[in-house]
Amino acid sequence: MRRAALYIRVSTLEQAQEGYSVGEQKERLIAYCKAQDWIIADIYVDGGYTGSNLKRPGIQKLITETDKFDLVLVYKLDRLSRSQRDTLYLIEEVFRPNSVDFVSMQESFDTSSPFGKAMIGLLAVFAQLEREQIKERTWMGRVARAKTGLYHGGGNIPIGYDYSDGKLTINPYEAEQVRKIFEWYLSGLSLKAVTDRLQDEGYTNKYSSYSSWSSVRNILENETYTGKMRFGEIVVEHAHDAIISEEQFNAAQVLRGKRREQFGSNAFQSKHLLTGLMFCGHCGGRYYLRNSGKYSYYACYSRTKQIKSMVKDPDCKNKIWKAQDLEPQIESQIRELLRSPQIAKDIIESRPKSVPVNQNTDIEKRIREIDKQIGKLMELYQREDMPPELLGERINKLYGERTALQSALVPVAEPDTMPFDLVEELIADAAQIWDFADESQKRRIMQSLISRIILTDDEVKIEWAF
Repeated sequence: MRRAALYIRVSTLEQAQEGYSVGEQKERLIAYCKAQDWIIADIYVDGGYTGSNLKRPGIQKLITETDKFDLVLVYKLDRLSRSQRDTLYLIEEVFRPNSVDFVSMQESFDTSSPFGKAMIGLLAVFAQLEREQIKERTWMGRVARAKTGLYHGGGNIPIGYDYSDGKLTINPYEAEQVRKIFEWYLSGLSLKAVTDRLQDEGYTNKYSSYSSWSSVRNILENETYTGKMRFGEIVVEHAHDAIISEEQFNAAQVLRGKRREQFGSNAFQSKHLLTGLMFCGHCGGRYYLRNSGKYSYYACYSRTKQIKSMVKDPDCKNKIWKAQDLEPQIESQIRELLRSPQIAKDIIESRPKSVPVNQNTDIEKRIREIDKQIGKLMELYQREDMPPELLGERINKLYGERTALQSALVPVAEPDTMPFDLVEELIADAAQIWDFADESQKRRIMQSLISRIILTDDEVKIEWAF
């Protein structure tokens, strides 16, 4: 004989309604148990509690005593919870693992039956919809907050700022560290070199000392320091006092992108002007600078076999260049670009526009159709125009198709382009300082503008980074 736990809930407004009072529910549930020949193991009551959450003493006690009964019986589904998400949680995470069935008397909902199992799938669909709606409402609230310039808070207040009354205010000691980080990085130091210097000079922040270069990286990539606040697509200018200029931040991003492209996440800073930019047009290997007495030479690793792991083709015979011959050729092309930004515009406009293709259109359309069909089936069920058995069969089929379609969705890549106005700005800045720049400054400019230099015999081809 099966043991049943009766669960009864009423909110204040429902206590006087017929069929919803504690006494009415209890009487009907007891009669139902007698008809089914079930033993009543216990009765759990939440009087005057909302069904929108699980913060109820009766339901919490029931959750902890699942070993005392074989099934949970309620008068109506919304007595257990008004939240599809919480209902699914109780059935899937609490009842089922403990071999407890769930029965709703009014809807003839029984998780031990085929129809009941099909309804669990339906609950999952609506629980997901409920989660998305909650997420959307939360997001809209945070967006509204962001539009007023208020920081979203949380435990990660940016180094350089303090947080008070929804606003970021400058922390003078930490702000000076942020300025030095940008200054040192843009002068040519690597992430590790900047981190080492911070440690050597004894700087600390609200979280710790600079024990890892990841803290430096996070600072360099955070546009909050320009006075902007971004939340999703919302950007608020002058939301708080800036620590660095927007020009400094943009320059750091370009340099970060170049180093990631050339060297990966562990970018290093070479002491030679062209090292890291030059590649062999025959084997694809890197060129490096070697000193030999009076002259310096650029040579392919594959030809010299200086480092075995860098050899791409042991038979490569590409040209070895004297630095005094190669560097002026490259500088001449750079000067030509700095004199005429139109060159960059022509290059950008001549390239085919890469437009991401959404391969999911048909799949997304079918998912929307399935959701509409499920909604119509539920309307028929509520009007009692469709037998439960037939409804369960159709919902099971639709839900299975929906799950398969969701797993087939393909991520859509975003186009990766550099707008001409940014390129033009970089060129203008570089043109002003090139003639007076030292080696580290020239190296930084080249890494911003050049993707790679391909050497093929006597040909020198620059692939620009725009």
